[in-house]
Amino acid sequence: MENQPLATELIKELRASNRRWFIIALVELVVIIAIVIGFLWYISLPIDEISVEADGGNANYIGHDLEGELYNGESYEKTQSDTQ
Repeated sequence: MENQPLATELIKELRASNRRWFIIALVELVVIIAIVIGFLWYISLPIDEISVEADGGNANYIGHDLEGELYNGESYEKTQSDTQ
């Protein structure tokens, strides 16, 4: 079998190479599907939500009227001492 034509040898090598690339493509597809399933599972997990009811307690206000400062309380009145 040493006297095979060059085309036959090249076809055999090409088939082996194609088989390797096909297996690599299948492995990549499985990995991508696993990543997508894992991501969908992760975003479907329950989220711990905390709800705070305002029953006349203090609140934190951050806004333009406070010039970006944090003030603890129900309301905020600007006085002369606050502007200086």
